[in-house]
Amino acid sequence: MIDLIIGFVIAGILFVAEYFLCVKLKNPLWGGIIPILILIGTIWIFASGRVPLTVRNVFPFVIANTIFWGDWGTGREKRKKLQQEEMNKMKAKDIE
Repeated sequence: MIDLIIGFVIAGILFVAEYFLCVKLKNPLWGGIIPILILIGTIWIFASGRVPLTVRNVFPFVIANTIFWGDWGTGREKRKKLQQEEMNKMKAKDIE
């Protein structure tokens, strides 16, 4: 049970870190660091044989990768939206 709680805490920390990397930094590659590391880790875990390659074991890793890649895409869209809002504010100030 404690392992599950620790896993959720680590995942929460990774989500927060990825959010700040995606939304606050200009280069989109910074936000992709965590999903890439999770993908590489997933491949390594299965390639090394530490976890047997069964549907029951693969499914959580697929879900985790999907969530982190989707979060990266959402964060980039939010960054673009924030940039556009900032540009609109600057244009409104220039008009005044």
